[in-house]
Amino acid sequence: MKTTDIEEELLAVETDLLRYAKRLTKDINRAEDLLQETNLKILIAHDKFEEGTNFWNWAKTIMYNSFINNVNRESRTQDIENYGGILHEFIYTPGQHDVWNETGDIYNAVNHLPGEYGETMRLLIHGHKYNDIAMLMNIPLGTVKSRIFQSRIILKRVLKDYME
Repeated sequence: MKTTDIEEELLAVETDLLRYAKRLTKDINRAEDLLQETNLKILIAHDKFEEGTNFWNWAKTIMYNSFINNVNRESRTQDIENYGGILHEFIYTPGQHDVWNETGDIYNAVNHLPGEYGETMRLLIHGHKYNDIAMLMNIPLGTVKSRIFQSRIILKRVLKDYME
C-alpha cells in the first residue's frame, strides 16, 4: 500500500486510536506518546500492511504491542532502580546480605518462569490487578488466574528452601 493511502487510513482511525491508547495507559500524556509512537511505526511499516485486511485491527495490534513493550521496559527499569535501592540499603546495613540474596533469588525464579507465566507474574508483582493483566495481555481473566496459580506452584517448588 502506498504511503499516502496509509496516511489517509491513519487519519481516519486516529481518534479511535487515541481513545484506545487512553484506555491502555489511563493517562492522557502517555496516551498521546503511545499514539505518536504507533503512528511512526505504522508509517515505517506501511509496506507490511496487506490490502483487503482490516486497517483498524492492524493499527490497534501495533499500538497494543508497543504498549506492552513499554510496560515491560518500564518494569525492567523499575526492577533495576529497586535493586539499586535495596542494594544501597544492604551495603550500609551490616549483617543484612542474606535478605538481599533471598530477594535476588526470588526475582531470578520469577524471571525464569516459562514465557507467558513469567510475563503474567511480573505484571502481578508490579501491582497490576488481574483484570488489568487480562486487558494488557489481551487474554481472558480465567487464563490470567490459571497462569498465576500455575506460576505459584512452580515458584513454591523452586523456592522450597525459603518456605521452611
